[in-house]
Amino acid sequence: MEVDKKEFADMKIFIVGCGSIGKRHAGVLAFLGVTDITAYDPAEEQVQGLINAVPGVKKCSSFEEGLMQKPDAVFVLAPTKLHVPLAIQAVKADCHVFVEKPISDSLDGIDELSAVASEKKKKVMVGFCFRYHEGLVKAKNLIKSGRIGRLVSIRALMGEHFPEVRPDYRNTYYVKYSGAFELVHDLDLAIWYADQEVKKVYGVFGTFSDIDGMEAPDIVEILMEFEDRCVATVHLDFFQKPRRRAIELIGTEGVIIVEFGSWDKYTISIYDSKNKLWEEIEEKTFRNAMFIAEDTEFLKAITEDKPISCGIEEACKSLKVILDVQNKPS
Repeated sequence: MEVDKKEFADMKIFIVGCGSIGKRHAGVLAFLGVTDITAYDPAEEQVQGLINAVPGVKKCSSFEEGLMQKPDAVFVLAPTKLHVPLAIQAVKADCHVFVEKPISDSLDGIDELSAVASEKKKKVMVGFCFRYHEGLVKAKNLIKSGRIGRLVSIRALMGEHFPEVRPDYRNTYYVKYSGAFELVHDLDLAIWYADQEVKKVYGVFGTFSDIDGMEAPDIVEILMEFEDRCVATVHLDFFQKPRRRAIELIGTEGVIIVEFGSWDKYTISIYDSKNKLWEEIEEKTFRNAMFIAEDTEFLKAITEDKPISCGIEEACKSLKVILDVQNKPS
């Protein structure tokens, strides 16, 4: 993938949170030509790990110190509970903000973040990277073209064995309070494909597997009804072997199935009533492609004053569904 490395060369970026997603965004930003990157994490070993992975990144000793350097944008990649407070602080310091999904674990502070961003005229983008996945974008375009008629039902499935994915899982906040709800990408995709307001939500969740040390939910089942004759079911789990990820899009005139459990390829199966045949498309991809597209959109939104496709309001759609399932105020 070719990029114009001069386009973002003069930007200053501050990364908060140097775990796996922090390392990924740092690498992508460097790939896009950003040379002035500063990182902070309260865990020194995490900062050093990011710097080892992406040489040239500078470190600072606190969040406040990083803001004092007047970055153009702050990437908030910290634990979910900290997203909104850190984002508010960054916007108040006249920075644009990229927040990793989910935007928060509650609606506390959301209105303030929206108000401050509007007042300061700053961009706030929430990172739902699978909206940029090549296969899922193709499926979205097929629906828009009318290939399967009107979309009626969506079935999303995501499952993986958390100890295999993260051998250090016991040290993550996932096992304490968020669990499989962190797999919110697939819920977001269902809402993205439906492209209409959620009307009703039903859900079941719990800690049902035998994973040692897992205190948070390791399985979530969600059923949604949308405003205009469309429903979706979403299955999320942290114990499944092998890792699987798929979405079925069932329309009045056909079906689209996207299987994307692997990072290096995806398969789209299409059936439409005109041809009465299945068409299968298998394409190779690479994991960073969607992150490159995502970060490029954010940086261009800043440099060219372009709109953000997934801002605060859009990101809150999946959050409100989760809060409804958990019987928390939404």
